[in-house]
Amino acid sequence: MSLQPFTTIARMALLAGILVTPLSPSVAQDTSRVTTSPILDEFERFDRKRWYVSEGWSNGDHQNCTWSGDALAKSQDRGVELKFLSADVTGGDPLCAEIQTRAWFRYGTFEVRMRTDLASGLNAAFFLYAGPVHNQPHDEIDFELLTKSPNLLWLNHWVDGDDRGEGETITFEGDPEGFHDYALIWEPDRVRWFVDGELVRDVTDPIPSRRMKVYFSHWGSGTLSEWMGKYEKPGTPVVMEITRFAYTPPGMDCSFPDSITCDLP
Repeated sequence: MSLQPFTTIARMALLAGILVTPLSPSVAQDTSRVTTSPILDEFERFDRKRWYVSEGWSNGDHQNCTWSGDALAKSQDRGVELKFLSADVTGGDPLCAEIQTRAWFRYGTFEVRMRTDLASGLNAAFFLYAGPVHNQPHDEIDFELLTKSPNLLWLNHWVDGDDRGEGETITFEGDPEGFHDYALIWEPDRVRWFVDGELVRDVTDPIPSRRMKVYFSHWGSGTLSEWMGKYEKPGTPVVMEITRFAYTPPGMDCSFPDSITCDLP
């Protein structure tokens, strides 16, 4: 495994346009909607009561595609596919996919089994997020696959709209287009990132303390080339595939047989 600092150019590009709004007392104290039960979703069907599909917008000028349900598909067996569809594929504007939980979470273990095709200029992400759109400051914990290179993963976390320039990229072993297991353990005083059961990053103060939602997104950029690689328009759909999402609440272990919490001390 190797570590690299995030470039200043890419960080500034991501910071551009972010407006942090004050947290209202009602939001700060509202934990009534926070999930307290375990979840295991292996996507035998796509449950729209659990997942919200982003539709009809992008996250800013740095993004070269529009979120669309047309870029989301059910896998043949089980799983869900988030696709990047270039203009050559759609015959119109580029499309990409994002889903988010309808539920809120505050601490716990988040586990995902997923894979992605390689393609320069694209980003396949699993992350926790809440921000101004939710009437909260920007808090975030990230796993982002930078598919310009095999097994290149960006790890970061934000508190009150600030990541302090502490994001890192790592490389890990294994099939670059095969399935891997990714896990986040979010505690009040610590966040840990795991890939295939191996601890790859461990941070303490400061740690997000407000509730967040889980997001999966697959998108492209023609401007963040130093970070994501030069965008090379793909002639076929580029697929990010997820076959499992699991959540284990704080204080609970081994909520499903393959959970990382079954083996941790």
